[in-house]
Amino acid sequence: MVALCVILVPGGLLAFLGFRLRWMAALAVSPVLSVSLVAVSAVIADFMGVRWSWVPLAVLTAATTLVVWLLRAWWAGRSPEQGQPQAADPALHLVEAVTVVGAAALVGRRLLYAFGSPESFSQTFDNIFHLNAIQYIADTGSASSLSIGGMTGIGFYPAGWHGLVSLVDSLTGSAIPVSVNAVNLVIGALIWPLGCIFLVQQIAGRRVVPTLLAGVLAGAFGTFPLLLVDFGVLYPNFLGVSLIPAVLGILLAVLGLARRSAPLPLLWLLLLAALPGLGLGHPSAVLAVTAFSVPLVIAAVTRRVRTEVARRSTVRAWLYILGFVLYGIGVVRLWYVVRPAADTLIWLPYQTPAQAMGEVFASAPLGSPVSWAVMILCAFGLVAVVLGRASWWAAGLWAVGGFLYVVATGAADSDFRDLITGGWYTDNYRLAALLPVAALPLAAIGGTMLIAWLNRRIWQPVLDLMMAREWKAATTRTATAAAVVIVLAVTAVATQQQNVRNAAMSAAGNYELTDDSPLVSSDEYELMRRLDGVIEDGAELVGNPWTGSSLVYALTGHRPMQLHTISALDPEEDEVYASLREAQTEPDVCPALRETGVKYVLDFGDQEIHGGDHPYPGLEDLDSSGAVELVDAEGDAKLYRITACG
Repeated sequence: MVALCVILVPGGLLAFLGFRLRWMAALAVSPVLSVSLVAVSAVIADFMGVRWSWVPLAVLTAATTLVVWLLRAWWAGRSPEQGQPQAADPALHLVEAVTVVGAAALVGRRLLYAFGSPESFSQTFDNIFHLNAIQYIADTGSASSLSIGGMTGIGFYPAGWHGLVSLVDSLTGSAIPVSVNAVNLVIGALIWPLGCIFLVQQIAGRRVVPTLLAGVLAGAFGTFPLLLVDFGVLYPNFLGVSLIPAVLGILLAVLGLARRSAPLPLLWLLLLAALPGLGLGHPSAVLAVTAFSVPLVIAAVTRRVRTEVARRSTVRAWLYILGFVLYGIGVVRLWYVVRPAADTLIWLPYQTPAQAMGEVFASAPLGSPVSWAVMILCAFGLVAVVLGRASWWAAGLWAVGGFLYVVATGAADSDFRDLITGGWYTDNYRLAALLPVAALPLAAIGGTMLIAWLNRRIWQPVLDLMMAREWKAATTRTATAAAVVIVLAVTAVATQQQNVRNAAMSAAGNYELTDDSPLVSSDEYELMRRLDGVIEDGAELVGNPWTGSSLVYALTGHRPMQLHTISALDPEEDEVYASLREAQTEPDVCPALRETGVKYVLDFGDQEIHGGDHPYPGLEDLDSSGAVELVDAEGDAKLYRITACG
């Protein structure tokens, strides 16, 4: 409940009271506005020397909501006829509410299965940073994206996800893994479906069938949300991708490709307010929205140019063309600027372009099982576009997502591939996670056309034959509704097959705590649980971070010398790693220990995450070194006290 409030309330106040959006739109954009408010208030609080808590967030939320409310009131006074929300059928409100709850249940049950228990944590490399960062925020009082990277000696790091989790953690006092799982559950089971429903409504209209289909399809993909809580784990990317559909929905309104529920200047302001949340969720999400915007901008500019030419306003038509050229230059420039250093683009293609295109068409990326239901619905969506029953740019979104995936997984390893997919580190997994964003609207369009065809060609003729004329009108409505429910139920079952099941089972394997877990084994976890009764407050520990010992920080609050495997090290820390076992004979070790505050050693053996081999000579063979004494042990996991320096 606290995670729900943190993610929905700040942005909800701004969306409902400030922008005065209709309820479904307001609910869908609330999360991205909340992330903006959280991330920006964290930066401001750190700059002003204010400790991070819900107070800076509340102040910024109130101030921003007031400013937007005043701007809207001023605009309404100037143009009272503009931006009035269209009244909706109360029955549609009910359908939307049921769809949101149903989608949350559909996605949430898979996430709950993957997490296993509230206290479980992902046994993956990146989770060392993500979990420790929450404890780091609690200790330093700063959740700023400009300072959180200091935990490992880097500069900027997008901390939107960490800001959300840290608030939930501080407000509830729960263990960090519990807060992480709660926030991720809300992201996957609520933020993602809300955005999908909103995006489909912006494309296909605020109608019953597309709305219901969007809810069903939100849980139809193995590559999102499940993939990004499995691989990596890429929690900031997970948040960023979940926000993309809502931002695309806002963009459609700004470009005039969807109905506008607010004056255009306020819609621009809404888009600008969403960008910090998108970018500080993860910058690659901004790249994704930029890529998906290409067909949308082309469609909007083409429409405006045709209108101006019809009005014989040549100058305005050329201005739109000039604006499009500047937009194109900006997109190309952005692609060059945000591309990481070449030595970080380590992911290689693994198949041919033809195979990659086949995976896109089959909705089966990364060699996963074919998602037959999604593939068929997307095929009908393409038919709807060809027949002119849907806008071509809906297929354009799908083509953009497919193009990025094909280049990442099937193109030759070259400068072209690095340029196009470098913003995602040329990572096949990150780009596979974008495919549901591209495919879901097209599948919803296809499903809508399919249901309409079945109703017109099969269901209605059957009713005409079976029903008396006087019963027909009332019965037809009920029967049509029943037919829609049946088709949706079949779709829900058909989309929850092996593609999604395999993804859930794969994710669940990474959250299991066993004797041979890749990061922290059950023995190591049990030893860490006993630390409070063994070591004094403020005493630092040292261990090989690649064996999972660094997670002692997030799991117990006791600080290790190195908070992540890739942390920058001081000379004193290097000395401890190199020569601790020789503390009795090496004169530089004891001063280094005093400088670092290290008093204990966590020895988790030599099993490393990813099966690597990163030896630290000073931590090897401590039993025979005479520099330490054994304090506690659980299986092969050991805790030593350093005794050599008195």
